[in-house]
Amino acid sequence: MPSKHMTSRQQAIVRILTAMAGNPVTIGAVSEKLGVSSRTVLRELPAIEAWMDENDFTFTRKPGVGLAIEEDAATIQLLNDLMKTQQSDSSYSQKERRRQILGELLFLREPVKSYVFLSRFQISEGTLARDLDALAGWLDAYKIQISRRPGAGIFLKGSETAYRQAIAGAALEFMGDGEILKLLRRSDDAGAPSYQPQEETAGSKLLKNRLYQFIEPQVITFVEQILSETEKKLDIRYTDSGYMALIVHLSLAIRRLRCGEKIEMDPLELQSLAKLPEFAVASQIAGKISSKFQLEIPAEETGFITMHLSSARIWPRSGRPRSQLQTINTRQIVLAIVESVEQQLGLSFHTCTQMIEELTSHMDSMISRLSMNIHLENSQGDTIRQKYPAIYQAVEHACSLLRERLFIENISASEITFVTMHFAAAAETLRAEQKQVAVAVVCPSGMGASRMLAANLMRSLHNVEIRQIMSAFHLDPEKLRENGIDLIISTVPLDLDFPSICVSPIPQAQDMLVITNAVESIGADRAKKSLTKPLLPDTSNEMTWEDIRSFTRTGEEISQLLEHFRIQEIPAIQGPENLLGLAAGIFAETILERQITGQDLARREEVQNTFIPELGIYLLHCRTKAVRHCRFGFLLLKETFATENGTVRGAILLLAPQSEWNECIEVISRISVLLAEQPDFLAALLRGDRDESRRLMEKALVRFFQNKLLNRKGEETL
Repeated sequence: MPSKHMTSRQQAIVRILTAMAGNPVTIGAVSEKLGVSSRTVLRELPAIEAWMDENDFTFTRKPGVGLAIEEDAATIQLLNDLMKTQQSDSSYSQKERRRQILGELLFLREPVKSYVFLSRFQISEGTLARDLDALAGWLDAYKIQISRRPGAGIFLKGSETAYRQAIAGAALEFMGDGEILKLLRRSDDAGAPSYQPQEETAGSKLLKNRLYQFIEPQVITFVEQILSETEKKLDIRYTDSGYMALIVHLSLAIRRLRCGEKIEMDPLELQSLAKLPEFAVASQIAGKISSKFQLEIPAEETGFITMHLSSARIWPRSGRPRSQLQTINTRQIVLAIVESVEQQLGLSFHTCTQMIEELTSHMDSMISRLSMNIHLENSQGDTIRQKYPAIYQAVEHACSLLRERLFIENISASEITFVTMHFAAAAETLRAEQKQVAVAVVCPSGMGASRMLAANLMRSLHNVEIRQIMSAFHLDPEKLRENGIDLIISTVPLDLDFPSICVSPIPQAQDMLVITNAVESIGADRAKKSLTKPLLPDTSNEMTWEDIRSFTRTGEEISQLLEHFRIQEIPAIQGPENLLGLAAGIFAETILERQITGQDLARREEVQNTFIPELGIYLLHCRTKAVRHCRFGFLLLKETFATENGTVRGAILLLAPQSEWNECIEVISRISVLLAEQPDFLAALLRGDRDESRRLMEKALVRFFQNKLLNRKGEETL
């Protein structure tokens, strides 16, 4: 059944064709115009054809000629007008996709089958799993868990309080204060919101639609009225953001109370809330809600209202001392500071998740100190202000904007410096990352040529961060983008909708020029668009049982490789085919193992010839069922032979088991790195000096094991 709407990419293809007034356009020209591969364009054509057929337009594909829409000018104009009225189901960004998934789970309150999300967003099960993992972290702050049960579906588990907090939190955090305030305004007649932005994201649109179901216009009117009355009657004042948050929370509470959803609260917590000055205000509001909607308001609901009055920062209008209030809305204050500093300095601080969390914690204690007129000196104040004057000024400006919001008359230079230190640390990280291009290094197996190429790149280029080394057969453009990869540097040509270049495992001058140009182009484009890469999530240094198992496997593979290392001298042979057959038998204990190894090596050679002319050796390697542990050997030719690519002096043989464990590949790949970094190692192999070769191997592998252990602890050896 044809799709009702075309995606934004499909519409872009159609617009290119309509602009050519019926003249055929090649697929190559379309792909170049859109900046995607020809294969990507081909994948979109069936959906375009179905849409065209459904809407009675003539779309033709002529092999060897191109694509065309064969209609007159009036019909072409009709087609363009029709596309403008279509709601484009554009490719969702990761952020927008996760917003929609969160909205569905929060508001439906029933299991959702995974295929609903897989089909809607056209994503893999792995991508959905990563999205749910990320949302689980967000929901954890509200004490809500995501349950994923095969057959049952995906659903959330948490208390009624948690659900209310999360629904309001999603709106407040994802949509922004200003947009929520406009959203809550309604027309005079039908009660629909009068605010209609020209452009809005799919995620924001979803949350708005869901909020309309939960927040009725007449309820909003009532809530605004009682908040205004309590301000006057009780001589209090709400901050702007607190006022807006209260409208959301109270409207949600009224809706859910009318649906029979009630809050449960620990008696001790309720007693604690009852001692706050906000409890009296909450009681007034609860009484008005009860009278208006004929609802019985339990004491727990009054406690719930008290919590949100505290977060709304209610202050006496007079100059009487303020009481210490619970600060559950501190994150919104921090996000406002971050936005202000970001606008002044042009650095994307909103991507610095760890900094925001740490600053939120700091601001909690800072606000308490300031409210009680307690001052804390900063011994690094002068140094920070001298080293980071622009950041200090931006933070000072942001804090001055918040003085009125927090009703704090004075924020000292010492306190501003503490906040500046958080931003300065994040700025150093952002600026360092802006200069680097994140690279994935690729070869057919991910264990031979790619490791050698990576070693050469790390030695030659300082503005390249090698973030992944992987097989060409396991490339997923979506996953690469999610991991912040900018460029693939491969030893084999790739037909992939992702920036990539192909070079030799030992880059020559022309290869380095290609790499440099690609890296500089990405850097220039990033600067032009003012983009920054997302920061990698922080990892814990706490040792786990799985770490111990990994170290054990690594140690075992290193021992196996060193114990079974062989140099085998080979008499005169006629060509590469004989070399491959001899290599297959070095570690084979049976005829079957030799056949399996030979077949696996041959398949690898069919993908790409592994001869390295600069070294005069073959780098024979593969995964195979014929071995249970890593194996490394060297075939030393007594007589060299010539090929069209150069003279062959010998062959490296690297075998890895077909195991799910990465430790095998990590260990055996160190041999490829050793060849690139240690010329003495290859020289010893070519001399047939087993003892020296093994000594150099052992030294490199022991250093690798030490680094793996120390890196887990956040250290590194030289």
